[in-house]
Amino acid sequence: MGFPVTAYIVFVDHPDVGPHAPRFKTIDEAEKFANDLRALTNLTVSEPIPEIVTENINLSKCLQD
Repeated sequence: MGFPVTAYIVFVDHPDVGPHAPRFKTIDEAEKFANDLRALTNLTVSEPIPEIVTENINLSKCLQD
């Protein structure tokens, strides 16, 4: 069974401010954001990276313990 992609993350770094990692629902949104940011700024911008669920946790059960 493969684990589902839940979001796509684009890492952005500004030397004076620090890192930021916005999340997007689709790869198309993430690619558009990354490409637009690269075209308009001098920031360091990663390619979209998939966020994959690897474990299901029942938070309500964890909070009861």
